[in-house]
Amino acid sequence: MIYIILTYLILPLFYILLFFKRNEAKRILVIQTAKIGDLICSTPVFRAVKKRYPHAHLTAMVNPAARGLLEYNPYVNEVIEIERGFYRGLAGKIRLARLLHKGGYDIAISLNPNLPFTIAMFWALIPIRISIIPDFFGITYRLASIFSNHLAKHIRGRLVAETYMEMLKAINIDSKDIAKDVFKSPDADDNVERLLEPRAKSQEPRAKVGIAVTSGNRLKEWGAKNIAALADKLIAEKNSSVVLIGSEKDKDVADEILKSILYKDSIIDAVGKFSLQELPALIERLSLFIGVDTGVIYMADALNIPVVDIAGPSDMEDQRPTGKKVTIIQKKDIECVPCSHTFSAPYECRYGHRDCIVSVSIDEVFDSAKRLLYRT
Repeated sequence: MIYIILTYLILPLFYILLFFKRNEAKRILVIQTAKIGDLICSTPVFRAVKKRYPHAHLTAMVNPAARGLLEYNPYVNEVIEIERGFYRGLAGKIRLARLLHKGGYDIAISLNPNLPFTIAMFWALIPIRISIIPDFFGITYRLASIFSNHLAKHIRGRLVAETYMEMLKAINIDSKDIAKDVFKSPDADDNVERLLEPRAKSQEPRAKVGIAVTSGNRLKEWGAKNIAALADKLIAEKNSSVVLIGSEKDKDVADEILKSILYKDSIIDAVGKFSLQELPALIERLSLFIGVDTGVIYMADALNIPVVDIAGPSDMEDQRPTGKKVTIIQKKDIECVPCSHTFSAPYECRYGHRDCIVSVSIDEVFDSAKRLLYRT
């Protein structure tokens, strides 16, 4: 609250200084520091901005863990990594404002509705400051919203990506195209082939089913035993080849899954073997991808790969795979579902039972996978 009071006290001075700023669109900043899935679902913003302002320098400010997603995105000129600790406290917020001021931005679009970015855009004297009013916010953010000169309200029941498109109307962009983009590195195909080629030579052509071994949020975890049993069922009953997919930090979970799997010869362990820049080259070779509602689900959806999304607690009205071959499994009859929203995401079940996830059966996921793999 002190930062808001300080800003209100010096408000007249800031408006006087802003009066002399140029009204151009040469340098544009888009802030999206959420995780992988949220950044992928934000890619329509980069594309729409760049198409409307092709000669502008477009900078993306992102979470370091998600940076790789934009390394080869042709609509982004520059990527800046920022961690939460960078703008902690008054000194951190001044540091953030100085960083934004140094960028000389004419337009800043914050897809993260939080106090530090809202204040820093104003302190940095950015002439056009576009923010979002989320469906979950407190009095502090409401008071700070005056420091943005364009606001778009997220309405419950509308996809967040559609709300992002509403934000862009403030800078004369009228687009409803919310198709997601992912781009791979130039060497990605070769690296993926090195993993897949030995299996391809020793086996007849088989459907490759990717399975996410874990989630970045424990609330959404389906469990190693369930994944192992599903993999065995796909191999034994549908002669599929199963690809385990995850990051380096997921190796312990992958090892636990591999210990329980009976048909190890039909498993390709890709956990920790590919960067975000390389992963699209693996995903696009799959016949199907299965996972809880996490980042790679949205990468597969962007690449038009059929998807089984075990949604669990996630609000599918906020954000969901939008492809034509998508099955969403969610226990809507559980009273507390959904409890995880784009702008309010818990990491623990408030009731301690996680019924929305643990009640999803192996047969239910298998049947959904079977329908997507073999429907005509």
